[in-house]
Amino acid sequence: MVDKILERHAVRITPMRQLVLEYFIEKDMVLGLKDLEEAFPKSDKITIYRTLKTFEEKGIIHGINNVGEIKYARCKGFCDVHHHADWHPHFQCDVCLGVVCVDDAPIPNIELPQGYQWKSTTVMITGVCPDCTG
Repeated sequence: MVDKILERHAVRITPMRQLVLEYFIEKDMVLGLKDLEEAFPKSDKITIYRTLKTFEEKGIIHGINNVGEIKYARCKGFCDVHHHADWHPHFQCDVCLGVVCVDDAPIPNIELPQGYQWKSTTVMITGVCPDCTG
């Protein structure tokens, strides 16, 4: 499955890319560079960073600005190198600081005034997750 995803997105298959993508699939959660460094302590930080950047550029994951640290989530739509289709808000728990995608609430297309050029849209909802409520 991992190799097929990498091939579909025209990403050269390497052991580190396979490990990182497998980890994203296995954990099915938002992960940052620090999370991956802890998961793969013998791996080079730069290699992990480059893997994340390649995956983001090719539409395998999307970045989430999480209070100074970029976190990443696996794209669930039909993202590719030219277009990210995962435009949705994210929720961050004030207690555990976990971040999840809110896939069922797409961000609407906003018409900008003439002359403005859109780069990206970020919506972060904060509150308390179900695990921390009780």
